[in-house]
Amino acid sequence: MLGNNKKSIGFNSNFYTNKSDFSPEALTWKANIINNGGTISDALLTIFDNNFFKPAKANGNILTELDRFNFYAGLVGFEIAARTNLIKSNHYVTPVSSPIFDNSGYRSGGTSYLNLNFIPSTQGIKFTQNNNIAGFVTKNPAFLNNYRGLGALDTITGNARYEVSRDLLRLTGWNNSFTQFFNTNIITTGFVFCATKRTAASGIGCEQLLINNNSITANTSSVGNIGITHYELCININGSPTGAFDIVNHACSWHGSANLDYINFMTYVQNTLIALGV
Repeated sequence: MLGNNKKSIGFNSNFYTNKSDFSPEALTWKANIINNGGTISDALLTIFDNNFFKPAKANGNILTELDRFNFYAGLVGFEIAARTNLIKSNHYVTPVSSPIFDNSGYRSGGTSYLNLNFIPSTQGIKFTQNNNIAGFVTKNPAFLNNYRGLGALDTITGNARYEVSRDLLRLTGWNNSFTQFFNTNIITTGFVFCATKRTAASGIGCEQLLINNNSITANTSSVGNIGITHYELCININGSPTGAFDIVNHACSWHGSANLDYINFMTYVQNTLIALGV
């Protein structure tokens, strides 16, 4: 039998023991949720702490290389928590036109989307023009239509395009350029991570388009930095949402540095999704 003050859990356990067991990072997220007008149960906070916050902190890279990370899935009844950034108090997500929110996350009802309230050119700290990664996770996705996933097309303020979207039998990406390229190594079962990454202004392999850990590289030239907010479940075109809204749930999404330990990040996110029973 476990004593009241003993930790009975490893990173992948779902059992709640004692409030003193919560990491400072988990408690900060909880405080930000409360400041935004919401709450989160101790049981759910334990799952996030043991599967994401604690291993990410021990990793030493992940929490320091993200500007924003929103976890939408598994939070029915706690929607404000889903809209609250796990990394810091900024970039509270705004649903527009009532996107559908359920245990699998957010999806568009046809014209609805998420305003991420993240403007790369002025608010990106880890996420910069020539060193960045952004993406989202979806489960059992179809690659049968053009579904805009995340990003913006800015031809006025920043003069660039940043986007990662599921398309017909491929993932399509632009990364602060007007040059698109594709990853056709699609995966349609399980949790699928869709992301675009840039490591330099130009050069061999400076841009990557990732489906899980399968990377297609390209040499594209970075031409600008987006000066308008990124949208999710569509993209923002000079202040207006696109018409190709994503009707498949997004479980989470993020913006950060290309230096992010992406392999372990995926592991911790997937562990959290599994622990939540999504």
